Amino acid sequence: MFELFAVGLEMQKRMIDAQMQGVEAARDMVEAAQRQVETGMAATQANEAGMKAMKNWMNLWGMRG
Repeated sequence: MFELFAVGLEMQKRMIDAQMQGVEAARDMVEAAQRQVETGMAATQANEAGMKAMKNWMNLWGMRG
């Protein structure tokens, strides 16, 4: 009787461990996606700053952009 109970508990523990691995994998995927968004936003800001600098340079030399 106790052996059957112990086997049931072990099976339950393994299922919980498997579910936790899935949760951790999903969390890692969300963090990676968030880093990609942050990188994309930084690249966009750098591009905008470059365009602004070029427009200022063109204005300095009397060109129209």
